[in-house]
Amino acid sequence: MADSRRTQMTKSLLQTSLIELMQEKPFHKITIKEICDRADLNRTTFYLHYTDQTELLNDVITQLENELSQYIYMSDENGMGYKIQKYLEYVKGNAKVYRTLMRSDDEGGARTRIITDIIRDNKEDLPMFGDVKKSRYIYKFIIEGIVSVVLYWIDNDFDLSTETVADLILKIVSFSQEKSESMV
Repeated sequence: MADSRRTQMTKSLLQTSLIELMQEKPFHKITIKEICDRADLNRTTFYLHYTDQTELLNDVITQLENELSQYIYMSDENGMGYKIQKYLEYVKGNAKVYRTLMRSDDEGGARTRIITDIIRDNKEDLPMFGDVKKSRYIYKFIIEGIVSVVLYWIDNDFDLSTETVADLILKIVSFSQEKSESMV
């Protein structure tokens, strides 16, 4: 049990150090030495848990995805609108990390990975846009649109309510659906 707690604490220190460094410089310029210095750990400790910075970043994103999933799905409420609103609440509550990841040079697809997960988890709520191949293009457009809206919302210090932004995102999805149906 103590080893597990120690491992969790060590990983948390490394993750926090990475996020702090990403606020100062691009991800691809961050060295393992800098991460270890910031965490006050040695490189050997780093390599006990991760092979490189990308694996550490992926662990940060995976942890966010898991926490977000628990946050969204702890209610019996369904529907894409509700889930988007819960996602936005989570983003706002974890503004520092999301601001950093959304502004990063996007190593590991941090910018779109979590949104893609929400879309994938709600595919039943999304229409098919013609065939599967065409739908993938439309979903890509929707994901990038949602990412842009969320990033703009973060950059503007959450100047709109989560309900309002969720409604805007749903309108993007609906508009995409209407336009694509008229093209099919």
